[in-house]
Amino acid sequence: MSEDGSRRADMVWGFLSLWDLWDCETLQNKLPSNFDWTQPIGNDGLVPLTVLLLDPARMSNNKSGFLKLAEWMLKSGADPEQRLPAENTFFRSWFQKDKPDATRITVSFGGHSAITLAVAWLHAMQEAKGGANWGNETGCLREFLTLCASTVATRAARDPPTVPMRQSVVEVWESVRNMTATHNVIFETADGQVTAHDVVLLAASPVLKAMLESSMKEGSSKRISVEDSSSSGVSLFLDMLYTGSTWDDPDYKTMLVALDLAHRWQVTGVVDMVSDALPQMLAVDSFADIAEAAVLKGLDALQRACRGFGSKSEEIQAMLQAGSFPDHVQRLLGASATHACEPGASKGRRRSF
Repeated sequence: MSEDGSRRADMVWGFLSLWDLWDCETLQNKLPSNFDWTQPIGNDGLVPLTVLLLDPARMSNNKSGFLKLAEWMLKSGADPEQRLPAENTFFRSWFQKDKPDATRITVSFGGHSAITLAVAWLHAMQEAKGGANWGNETGCLREFLTLCASTVATRAARDPPTVPMRQSVVEVWESVRNMTATHNVIFETADGQVTAHDVVLLAASPVLKAMLESSMKEGSSKRISVEDSSSSGVSLFLDMLYTGSTWDDPDYKTMLVALDLAHRWQVTGVVDMVSDALPQMLAVDSFADIAEAAVLKGLDALQRACRGFGSKSEEIQAMLQAGSFPDHVQRLLGASATHACEPGASKGRRRSF
């Protein structure tokens, strides 16, 4: 994590764990919009959303502040389903001041997400140990869970789950993909020609549909120039378009070409498949190119993966301090923009990589 990122994480920890009153606007004004709400803060390795659940008195005494902070954090990228490592040994005890020993309840945080942690507290409270009345606290926790559930539902609607596809369906479309004698569209790439069926392209991409049905040369000749793209990248794009899979083992540069084409031609399914696979390819050599693509194409999940990788890599942090990345990558990692140097940049079928 960069020095700026570490300082901001420490500030968030101090704000959430030590202040008597929570003021959402104060924290908003002190943090950049790209602060990573999934990173651990403090010495105990907790993520910010779980830190909100440390103190029942503060939570119930400032219910509006608690819920406003939770809502803002969720909207800013906090993940209510993100689990702490199972080996995390942090635990917390809650009790009522008039009968501390009789009413004490304890929950270990290891392995919990913010959602399951809130549920664990609710279960412990429902026992009413020592005759405790946790009515205010349970009310806060239930509203917190409502916010979390709404966030999960919204994200699920935006990113619907992958539907399994039978191998027989894949094989049919693979056969169609390989019927090169019936291909009637030619992509002219930087290093050769790649072909496809116009009917598939028309159905998949509004951009390609407009090009192929126009009176311009693409429509009349069925030739599309992509001389800024490699043939391997175009082929990967078409593999994913036809079958959602590939026999090849593409490197990250080929993946980025396919991502760029899918984004350019508005084929969201291929954008999703490729961007979901790219976090597995993050390395020191590939980081700058993948992070730049994530920022320029507005791919939030890939941006979060890049921030997480960058915060843990000493080599990336050294490059960040040296201003070696483009300005938007510097900002993604929480550093000020600089005059950055541009970065130089046995097989089986791989299903969604």
